[in-house]
Amino acid sequence: MMGGMRRPLLLAIGMLTAAAASARLASAEEGLVRVPGGTFRMGSSTGEPDERPVHAVRLQPFQLQRTEVTQAAYARCVRAGACRPARRYPGLSKPGLPVVGVTWHDARAYCTWRGMRLPTEAEWERAARGIDGRRYPWGDKLECKRANFGNFLGAGPCAAHNPGRVLPPGSRPEGLSPTGAQDMAGNVWEWVEDTYSAYLRAEKAAPGARRVVRGGSCCSYFAMPTTTNRLSFPPGYRDRDLGFRCAREWGRIDSPGSAP
Repeated sequence: MMGGMRRPLLLAIGMLTAAAASARLASAEEGLVRVPGGTFRMGSSTGEPDERPVHAVRLQPFQLQRTEVTQAAYARCVRAGACRPARRYPGLSKPGLPVVGVTWHDARAYCTWRGMRLPTEAEWERAARGIDGRRYPWGDKLECKRANFGNFLGAGPCAAHNPGRVLPPGSRPEGLSPTGAQDMAGNVWEWVEDTYSAYLRAEKAAPGARRVVRGGSCCSYFAMPTTTNRLSFPPGYRDRDLGFRCAREWGRIDSPGSAP
């Protein structure tokens, strides 16, 4: 009798243990950093013309994924029927690498499936630079060891230091942002929600308007991976060094200013 009671009990314990392990895995993959609300200075007076003018932006508190979405995580969305398969590239189809070859629509679909959304351009920049106006997530000095960037086919300012290919998220912990987000410079460009337009100019987005990408990538050096650099692509564009991460709301603003 007791043996018969033990089997269902052990089965229940095993199921609870598996569920807990699954929850821990999901939590680790989600890995959200919390970004307090408040006002920060967005843009750069020394960067490209589309990074100007520097202007104050007030944000609500939000959460951002600590790293880029991986291929393993995206594959679960595909299996669930909520996402289209990403484009595959030779040598880059590995579960632990960031998912690339996805359009803006694909990125948005994944974030929605996870109960999140793409970050706005302002949220992305705030998470990358904090509130002290730094040029790179780690400070104001360009350092190849802190981010995977600057190597295109063996040429570029970091060709001697970086491999010129996408690396697993978090491979450059020295490049951590003030908010705790990783790879906000280099590795893969990241889709954000916004349409591309000049700052402080109210424009109605046309159908198919270009969308902003941020952060720079492993495999180009035409643009340094500053926290303010802006690039844009049509929403249906895909590339081997273009991915994303998700965000979601977190509480409300308590005070006008905040620490990183």
